[in-house]
Amino acid sequence: MSQADKLYHLQQVELHLGRTQKRLHDIVALLANNEQVKAAEQAVTTIKQQVSPLQAQAKNLELEIETNREKIKQTDEALYSGRVRNPKELQDMQHEIESLKRRNVVLEDQLLETMMQVEETEARLTEAEAILADATRQHEASNRDLIAERNQLRTEQPVLIEKRNQMIPTIDADSLQVYNAIKSRKANQPVALLVNQSCSFCRVEQDLSIVGEVRKGIKLTYCGSCGRILAYSSG
Repeated sequence: MSQADKLYHLQQVELHLGRTQKRLHDIVALLANNEQVKAAEQAVTTIKQQVSPLQAQAKNLELEIETNREKIKQTDEALYSGRVRNPKELQDMQHEIESLKRRNVVLEDQLLETMMQVEETEARLTEAEAILADATRQHEASNRDLIAERNQLRTEQPVLIEKRNQMIPTIDADSLQVYNAIKSRKANQPVALLVNQSCSFCRVEQDLSIVGEVRKGIKLTYCGSCGRILAYSSG
């Protein structure tokens, strides 16, 4: 197989890959363009942002209450241990116990209120997640064909990339450089076939000298009209 023929096969794979990637991009955009799902996702995100600080606040209150209880226990034990005999110290310890108990009453009320808010917000989150799941199911059901096509394209894409990567080392560096240099100027189609002595892209009939060079396949030969590399055979 001549270098021109190899370049033509490479071009076909790259064109197929390009179409696959574009179609995949378009499908992903179409599937993402669903206002109902977007609204449901936003609702879930918003409620999660609300519930997280409430949960953190509840944990902090629980920690402070537990810390105070431990202080009360330790101070109470010290108070009745007999180790402290100074009346002033004993009185201060008693005041500390009473202060901690009052503080815990306030904290427990705050914790109860916070836990109620957490419970309410978590219930709203569960409801929002159910709405999102339902919206997603409806979206997927109404776009089943698109999703199947997306999955198929995602399977094909790496196969095409691997095929292209395997083809490139079989082409000599100079030919590949020429191919890449003119590809962008030729709408990603720098190679055309010689069909009945004419360029398959611009349809212009070629001089016999060009036809002969293309058939020999010794070097890269270009269409006298559009300047594309001419390949003799696609096989």
